Amino acid sequence: MAGGFLGYIVGVLFSLNLGGSVSWSGLALGYLVVLFMDLSTHYNNDYYDMEIDRRAPSKPFGSVNLLIENPELRGAALSASVGCSALSLALASAMVWLGSVWHLLAVVILFNVLGWLYSAPPVRLHSRRLGEVTIAVGTGFCVPAVGYLVARGAVDGTFLLFSAPLVLYGFVLSLCLQLPDLETDQALGKRTLAGLIGRRPSYLLVLFSSVTASAFYFLVLPNTEAFELMPLISLAPVVSSLFSALLLNDSQAHAMVFTRVNVSALFLLLVGMNAALLLGLS
Repeated sequence: MAGGFLGYIVGVLFSLNLGGSVSWSGLALGYLVVLFMDLSTHYNNDYYDMEIDRRAPSKPFGSVNLLIENPELRGAALSASVGCSALSLALASAMVWLGSVWHLLAVVILFNVLGWLYSAPPVRLHSRRLGEVTIAVGTGFCVPAVGYLVARGAVDGTFLLFSAPLVLYGFVLSLCLQLPDLETDQALGKRTLAGLIGRRPSYLLVLFSSVTASAFYFLVLPNTEAFELMPLISLAPVVSSLFSALLLNDSQAHAMVFTRVNVSALFLLLVGMNAALLLGLS
C-alpha cells in the first residue's frame, strides 16, 4: 500500500505546484479511492494466482501467501476484491457528483478494469505478455492521476508529460517483481516478458528504462523551479540498476537481491519526489 500512497501524493503535490488546491476532506477521499482500488487488485491477484504463489519462492515485496496457509479465506478474498472495487467506484462517483470532473471516474474505471483483467480468466493479461504494460499504466499513470485530479480538476498535457517517466518506473517495477518467479511462471504457462527474454536481458532493460526516465527529467523538467531536484533524485534507480546489471548473474538468489535493491530504489525515488515537490511549495 505504501507505493500507492506515495504515488497518489506525488500527483497531489505536482498539481499544487501548478496552482491547484485541495481540501483535507478531498485529499482523504481521493486517497480512499486509491486505497480501495489498490486493495482490490491485490486481493483478486492473490485469488486467481493461488496455484502460482503456492509454487513460487517467497520473494521481497511479494505476497504473504495468506490464502495458501488459509485456503478457507479464498472466497472471502474474492468478495473483498469485488467490494473494494465497488467502493472505489462509488467514492469516485460521489466525488464527481460533488464537483470533481468526470476524468476522475474514468481513471478509476480504467484502473479497476486493468486490475481485474491482469489476473482474472479468461483474459489474464499477465499471461499474454501484457502484464508489464498493465502495471506500468496502473501505477505510473492512474494512481498519480487520481491525486492530480483531486487538486487540479483535469488530466491535461502537463500531467501526461509528467507521468511519462512514472509509467516507465511502473514498467521497471513489473520487471523487478517478475524476476524471482521466472522458472515458476514458465512452468505454469504464465507468459511474462522476463520469461521471454531471460534474467540478464531483463536487468539491462530495467537499466535502459531507468536511464530513459532519468534523461527525461534532465532534459524536460529542470526549466521549472519546482523540479530542480528531480534529475538528481531520478538517479537512484539508475545507480541501483547499473550495479545490479554489472554484479548479478542469472541465478534465482541473485534475482531476489535485484528485486530488493531496485524496488527499494523506486520507493526512495517516490519519497524524494514528494520531498522535492514539498520544497517547491515552500
